Amino acid sequence: MAEMTSRERLLTAIRHEEADRVPVSPRIAYWLMEYYGDASFETYIRSTREFGYDPFYCTGEPTPNYLGSYSERYDLPDVKVEQTKEPDGRCILVRRTFHTPAGPLSDVTRVPPPRSEYGMGPNPIKLEHLVKSREDLERLRFLLPKLRNNFEAFHKYEKALGENGLVELNIAGPLEHQAGSARGQENLMMDYYDDRPFFDAILDLFHRRGLEQIKGALQAGVRIIFGNWYWTSLSAGWSPKQFKEVFLPKIKDHADLVHSYGGIYHYYDDGKCMKMLPWLKEAGVDVFSTCTPPPVGDFDLAEAKRIIGDRICLKGYVDLLYVVKMGTPELIDRTVREAMEVAKPGGGFILGSSDSFRDGTPVENIRAYFDAGRKYGQYRK
Repeated sequence: MAEMTSRERLLTAIRHEEADRVPVSPRIAYWLMEYYGDASFETYIRSTREFGYDPFYCTGEPTPNYLGSYSERYDLPDVKVEQTKEPDGRCILVRRTFHTPAGPLSDVTRVPPPRSEYGMGPNPIKLEHLVKSREDLERLRFLLPKLRNNFEAFHKYEKALGENGLVELNIAGPLEHQAGSARGQENLMMDYYDDRPFFDAILDLFHRRGLEQIKGALQAGVRIIFGNWYWTSLSAGWSPKQFKEVFLPKIKDHADLVHSYGGIYHYYDDGKCMKMLPWLKEAGVDVFSTCTPPPVGDFDLAEAKRIIGDRICLKGYVDLLYVVKMGTPELIDRTVREAMEVAKPGGGFILGSSDSFRDGTPVENIRAYFDAGRKYGQYRK
């Protein structure tokens, strides 16, 4: 078989056909930040040339999200914003009050510094959430900017990448940096039992907004949507019953909308997921990441291939911590070989990682991973 381009290779795998070899496409941004100094698009492309892999580049939605970011300027014409930032040890304490036409909302957040003992990209710590009661929901609507349907940046990345890979657009589920940031994950879990109408209302607000974001992107020519759902994971504390009842219909709404435009829906959850796999197949998911194996996750590659491998392309699997960061080149080689033996036949597999390779991972281990992917991923025709 003639050598394929990265784009051809990835799309062939997603179609559950055998390419010239299994695509190798890990999540790698945090490691790039250490190795090159940043994780920009240009750096990402530079890394594909150095290490020889198949990029599946994910870029953000153009509308700003103020629920979990702390800008110096807020594009909210009907809202007066008061914001202070002050040192809090090594962190920054951010206090905000949004004066909306329906009343005020306020929050307090501790923001750790990046590239420190907190990690390359640490999450902010919410000390006080914006939404504290049912009456805050109407006020929250004023903090959601008008959707921007300008996808010139997305298409710029597509043009620059060309046949050398794929570009996808990150649009989160209703919890990820949405309701979860505004109300708090623990509070929402209590709301499910204590005030179900309120729980449903806040999720519905962000679910409808997410569908509007997806539709706008699809109408602008975007064809691959990366759906973040890891805050709805069983690892986050939701039960299988809650997942199937609350979140599965919303995932199906996303996938159905994407398919109505002939697109691909890529579902992301880096936690425990084996109980969810038949439901994700039912929802119409096209690609599933990150297939996290034990001890962090519960992903059984052979069983997953049997259950959903005929319908969902599996992307990921290799453990970023215990195999790639803390392991040896020999362990990495063996892990990749065993994964290929199980998942390569028939296509539908993209060798990736259990999440982004992290800073502190030896470069020789990164090279061993890519070398093994190319060595054991070949299809013999």
